[in-house]
Amino acid sequence: MHVIDAHCDTLLAIRENKEDMQFTQEKVKMLGMTYLQFFAMFCHPTLLSQDNGFNKSVNLLNDMLTLYQKMTLKYSYNKILFKEDILAFEKKQKDDNPSVFSLLSIEGVYLAKSDLSYIDFLYDHEVRCLSFTWNPSNEFASGVNQDSCKGLSSLGRKAVQKCNNLGILVDVSHANDQTFYDIAQTANKPFVATHSNSRHVCPHKRNLDDDMLKILAKKGGLAGVNYFSDFLVAKEENRVAEVDDVIKHIEYMSSLIGTKHIGLGSDFDGIDKSAIKDVTKVPNIINALLKLNYKEEDVKDICSKNMIRVLKEVLNEG
Repeated sequence: MHVIDAHCDTLLAIRENKEDMQFTQEKVKMLGMTYLQFFAMFCHPTLLSQDNGFNKSVNLLNDMLTLYQKMTLKYSYNKILFKEDILAFEKKQKDDNPSVFSLLSIEGVYLAKSDLSYIDFLYDHEVRCLSFTWNPSNEFASGVNQDSCKGLSSLGRKAVQKCNNLGILVDVSHANDQTFYDIAQTANKPFVATHSNSRHVCPHKRNLDDDMLKILAKKGGLAGVNYFSDFLVAKEENRVAEVDDVIKHIEYMSSLIGTKHIGLGSDFDGIDKSAIKDVTKVPNIINALLKLNYKEEDVKDICSKNMIRVLKEVLNEG
């Protein structure tokens, strides 16, 4: 079975010499599956407020760009850049040496200085999925920590259009509610929440409410289920989530919008209290769904086919 994971923070973890990472080459190869991992680049916005913070942030971004190139070269990852690349992933048959594919993404465009050409820079450096904010806001959009009455700026609307034209997938996982609605109104291609869950099941602001999930589905997008305990179980429960909690979100979302608009978005190497220990445990989700009598085709949709459909619509031809 093919698997697509729409978010991990492994690049920053490598940069910070993190030990016992949740996604590694050795671990993903143990799955024996054709696997596509979105690798997010993230520069914490607070870094900008430090002395020489902008240059430090630029250096961090450049380090992650370099790490991505070295990693994909070292392990022969197949990069997703154009429509034909996701078609190659879709058609890839299981073999004795299962292939790993990669797609470069970024959380937050805080280094743009109100210049849309920054998005061209990111595209030229192989970024194919982009969220305008992390939790704080910027000149493009309002993040989840911002007053919900503010959303996309006029610059942000132009940026959405630029992403659609270039073939960059727009991600709303860290957008506040108004930014979500503004992106839904502005985008002419499907958009996604790469690593967000159901707010009905777990009332966290990083999750999507029922109305947002319905709009996301209507626009042809999907929500990638996040494995972080804080987004899976209510704070009052005060426990580490388990696989069953991941399934609860999938169950609720599928009852609301069907299985065609759900994906996976682990948040590996960016979380500690994870319902899934590491990438080797992804089959636990698959097996749990099959035991619940989900059709194999529905499980395949959740694991990869829904995101394949979205990327086919969003990516341009090379």
